[in-house]
Amino acid sequence: MSFFPARINDDLKLHARMDRRRLLSAGILLAGASSMPASVAAATSSGAKAKKVYAHWHWFPTSFDNWPADKDQYADYMSPDGTQGKLRAEGGFVRERPLPRPPRPEANWAVLDMLDEIKAARHIGLDGFLFNMGGIDDGSPYMIHLRNMLEAAKQGPPGFEVILSIDTVILVKTPVDAIADAILKLARNSHVARQSDGRLILGAFSPEQWDVGRWKELLQRLTASGEKVFFYPTFLDVRRTIDFMDLIDGASMWGVDKLSDIPLLKKVGKLAKQAGKVWASVVWPQDFRPHNRWFSECHNSELFRASWAAAMEIGSDAVNIATWNDYSEGSEIRPSTSIQYAFYDLAAFYIAWFKNGTMPPITEDVLYYFHRIESTEAAGTGSAQPFRFATNLVSRFADPPQNDIELLAFLKEPGELTIVTAKGAKSLKAKAGITSFRIPLVPGKVSFRLSRGDASVIDLPSAFEIRETSAYQDLLYHGGSSSRPPV
Repeated sequence: MSFFPARINDDLKLHARMDRRRLLSAGILLAGASSMPASVAAATSSGAKAKKVYAHWHWFPTSFDNWPADKDQYADYMSPDGTQGKLRAEGGFVRERPLPRPPRPEANWAVLDMLDEIKAARHIGLDGFLFNMGGIDDGSPYMIHLRNMLEAAKQGPPGFEVILSIDTVILVKTPVDAIADAILKLARNSHVARQSDGRLILGAFSPEQWDVGRWKELLQRLTASGEKVFFYPTFLDVRRTIDFMDLIDGASMWGVDKLSDIPLLKKVGKLAKQAGKVWASVVWPQDFRPHNRWFSECHNSELFRASWAAAMEIGSDAVNIATWNDYSEGSEIRPSTSIQYAFYDLAAFYIAWFKNGTMPPITEDVLYYFHRIESTEAAGTGSAQPFRFATNLVSRFADPPQNDIELLAFLKEPGELTIVTAKGAKSLKAKAGITSFRIPLVPGKVSFRLSRGDASVIDLPSAFEIRETSAYQDLLYHGGSSSRPPV
């Protein structure tokens, strides 16, 4: 079933069809400070302002319809019979959702949901959302979400910004004047992001989809209307960056959803900075797209951590996290049903590290875990699918699948780490600091321990059992931590 009018369903179909990789190859439960590990909470309160971190906001709000979780649009998206059964072979549109909330009684429930999102984002140190504009008509779901976001920002914590970012793929045939008029109207809002000199920050996803002449026309139209622009696009095909060098003031790049992309990320970032452009490095947690029948291997939490390390190594001016909420690509960091708060809390730690230039002190022992709930090679999984999910559209460009259980430990002093599976226990003596401990994925229940001497410090069972059979593959990395109970 569908709770959307035809117009919104049409936009959803367009979004579902749009595969960004194909272009290249050919309520939320608000985290209180008391719930966050002490080391992270202390780090995020430092007030560093020089470097900015934004998260890409794309399409998926806390709730589409304010219905109960078992009957709402997300339930439809997660069902093989949802979306009128068009994705039955794939097992549905998405594999997880924002943490459900009860229906809200207020008429402005969507604004209140957005306010909760902004508070949650600001709580971990995010400076704002980079909003993907896939529609400019007043009735477009994109514009509805954007208006809700800007309204919520008025009521939210101070300093939260919204960067307008044009989705060139969707708006490729939209007249330039119409796009300019929409931007000029939105630019009147005080929460739309600007540079310190007053220039409007304008982003764009895959600017290379438009020719340079179209961009010049848009920028000239905005300038003629009195709106000076700081043009800050996110390139999909970074080889085209050179074609736009005279137009852009800064740049970022999409992709980098596997470890083998990190050297390219560093190279492009260094070149952009050498050219005198502001550079926003990109950070991905993972990438799994069941509706496109493929996934990218992120090695548990390693891609996320390596992306942050790359941003700091090259001296990035900013970071764009991809994404806050793109459930169609499985790249969300917002607290959700499968990843829980794992990437969200890690983001708090790394945002503080990036902004302050030094690693935050670890004042509390915290264990995180990351693992899939089935092996990519398990023969009994995906029994209802007529195909197996692949690693990328063009397999020779993909990183090979890894099937590991990871225990990521933040220790205030040395200790012994143990991962317990149906095949027994494996242990590692760890130093103080951050330690990643991996063992092969094993079906059944799994738990994690920290001990010192004969004393057990933390005993943490995973909230997710690893299975050997399934009707539809779920290759999302699931997560959790000792600092929060599973939701």
